[in-house]
Amino acid sequence: MRCPDCCKFVGLEMQEPEIDNIEVDGDVVRASVRIVRCCTECGKELKEAALEMEHGLPTEFVEEHAEHDLEAEGTAEPIEESGGRYKKSYFGADVSFTISYDGKEVYSGQMEDKVAASEMEELT
Repeated sequence: MRCPDCCKFVGLEMQEPEIDNIEVDGDVVRASVRIVRCCTECGKELKEAALEMEHGLPTEFVEEHAEHDLEAEGTAEPIEESGGRYKKSYFGADVSFTISYDGKEVYSGQMEDKVAASEMEELT
């Protein structure tokens, strides 16, 4: 890809995923995550994708904690899957989350999503 700041063809590197929002919504945890690939020369953001993830919660957990004001927190790790010759490459995020109320952790889980490199939106 050609970087408009460097004025040459450059490689791209994956940045740490950014969790825009993570929340408990009834019987699911929802997360919105932004992934970005940047120029290896100057660091300019060149491609991005918005990922929407869901993780279903067990019925017993939902019934037991339906009355509580639950809060979700999470961390995200990048996913990079090289496709090799004539195969697609995929980029995404692996989100680990915890649900708590009154400062006490009551549930933890994990969810992930990825997109093909060709599906990422160009920012230039």
